[in-house]
Parts: sequence; structure tokens; C-alpha cells
Amino acid sequence: MAGQIKWGIIAPGGIAQIQVADMQLAGLNIHAIASRSPEKAKEFANKFNIPNVFNSYADLLASGEVDVVYVAATQNVHLELALQIIESGTHLLLEKPFTLNAKQAKQIAAAAKERGVFVMEAMWTRFLPSHVRLFEILNSGVIGEITQLIADHTQYIPEAIAPRLYKSELGGGSIIDLGVYPISFAHRIFGAPVSIAAKAKLNEDGLDLHTGMLFEYTDGRQAVLTSGIDSPGPITAEILGTKGRIAMDLSFYEQSTFSVYDHDRNLIERYEGKIQGRGMQYQAIHVEECLAAGLTQSNIMSLDESVAVMSVMDQVRELIGVTYIGE
Repeated sequence: MAGQIKWGIIAPGGIAQIQVADMQLAGLNIHAIASRSPEKAKEFANKFNIPNVFNSYADLLASGEVDVVYVAATQNVHLELALQIIESGTHLLLEKPFTLNAKQAKQIAAAAKERGVFVMEAMWTRFLPSHVRLFEILNSGVIGEITQLIADHTQYIPEAIAPRLYKSELGGGSIIDLGVYPISFAHRIFGAPVSIAAKAKLNEDGLDLHTGMLFEYTDGRQAVLTSGIDSPGPITAEILGTKGRIAMDLSFYEQSTFSVYDHDRNLIERYEGKIQGRGMQYQAIHVEECLAAGLTQSNIMSLDESVAVMSVMDQVRELIGVTYIGE
């Protein structure tokens, strides 16, 4: 299967470099690259030995040379690009966060379903071997009924390192860019919260520097989540159950180690699985498996769930008073 499906890459930035490097580790076929900057496209193609270079996204899509496109552009242009790609009949792996808000996410989901093309949010965490094993353990009932999740994604990312996080028109701040990881993680475990509380520190441009959230679910289950760009956090997660707990190490949303304990704090299992690269190849492999099976949605990261996660982040933003220019 590997190598038969032809991939196109749109927006060759830093995250695209990691994605492509990991895909090539897995033997996937990166067939073409497109950028609004011909120089960037050629530089990227030379670095990764990509045979076809297009100077516009439209030219790539019109060529008919790729089966699926990975889009690494910033979230403010996800809607525009996704609709263009879907209209061309090309399948799509769209970088997280899916969009700026749930309204945009619903537009993409509706267009994909109407056109019958495969679209998936690139929530690569869900496909990592560590998370595959994690959910096998959770589903086995070893730690009993899950009662609480405590998860942090707080990093020190000053404007000099990532200026896009400080621009409202690009969907900056911590909540949808970093917070999407613990929020999506909580959604996978518990589903949609029945109530949300949130507080944040905003900068002078109205973007959240850090946000604290408390989600409540049926039967009193809870998720305590944090995100931030103004200080280094633990980036760990704890899953508590009636029979034990799982402690996920730095960084929980990556290919991390974790420990499983019983209710007496005895170690049941220690996971220390190793992988090649960062692990972003696994989501692309999943896309290829879905395409081979004729699916238009993933059963692990469905369109409906991407919309639901965006809706939760909309609610958090409303509570903390964050709106984006142009959304």
C-alpha cells in the first residue's frame, strides 16, 4: 500500500517539514509541493526530493497528479483552502486546529460529505502507538470507570519564536493552537461536556496567554485542562479511575512514556515504546488505510468530532472573551 497513493503538500512551513520527513520514513509517496512562494516550494522540494513543484495551490489541484493533500497553512485560511480542495475532488488531511471556529468546521464537513471526499483533521496524537496502547488499557477497564482527567499543554513560546501566536487575524493565543490537544483528548475520553468553566489571562490584543478550564460531564466526571504560551508547563496528563490511574509523562500529546497504577499505587504497567521520527507518519498511514477501504471519514477522528471540539473551544473563547479578527 505504501507509496501507491500520491500526496501533495500545501504550505511548506516548519510543521510541513516534520510531517513530510516522518511520511518519508514510512515510505509514503510525496509526489508534489505547492506554495505561493516559488522559492520556498523549490527549496522544500530539493530538501525532500519531491519531484513536482507547483507555484500555486490551484495549479496543483488542477493537475490531477495527487490523490490527497496535506495542508499545513495557518488556521485562518483553512476554510478557504479546504473548500477549494474539496471542490477539486481531492482528499484532504487538514492541520489542527481544524478551523477558527465551529461554524467554519461545519462548512468544511458539509462540503466534504456532499462531494464525497475524505477529509480529516490532522490530530496526529490519536494515531501514535503510545495512544493506541493507552486506549487499549482504558477500554480494558484496568483502572475502572474514568472519573477525572488532568491535562496541561503550557509552553513558553515568546513572540520572537512564533509570531503567529500573537496575531489575532491568524487565530493566535493558546486556546485553539495548544489547548486543542488537551480539549480533543478530553473529548475522546468523555465526549461533550455538559458544562464549561474557564478563566484566562489576555494580552493587550485580546489573545489568551494562558487559560484554565474545568469541564463537567455526566455522573460528575471532570476534566481539568490548561493551555498557555507564556510559561513552561509540565505538559503531562493524569487519567483517574475508580480502580487506578494512568500518569502520562512529558509530553503527553506526543509519543510519550506512561505508567499505569492500581488503587494502591502499585505499578501495573510501564509503557516506553520507541518510534522513528516524531510520529506524524501514523496519521498519514491511517488516511491511506481509510482511502483503501473507500471511507470518506475516519472512525478515530471523524468530521463530527472535529466540529464538536471546535464548538467546545468556541464556548471557552466566549467565556474568556477571545475573538479573532476576520472570523
